[in-house]
Amino acid sequence: MARGKYLSLEEARKQKNGLKRFAKEHPTTGNAEAFDQLLDAMAHGGPPRKKPKGGETSSQASRAGSSDTQTRRGT
Repeated sequence: MARGKYLSLEEARKQKNGLKRFAKEHPTTGNAEAFDQLLDAMAHGGPPRKKPKGGETSSQASRAGSSDTQTRRGT
């Protein structure tokens, strides 16, 4: 790798702390909300779901006894 050039992803993966440097050199310019909608649609095989207003659907306290295992609907 020559000095003064950007670090490639492959080189960054091989170096210690290379991914941090790579992230600094390549700041994000995307739309996080659009990405989340696309990823959700791909993961669930359909149109993106509407997220409830107010962030999470339940509080940490209400999930205290939960194993965070989710069952598919209709089973």
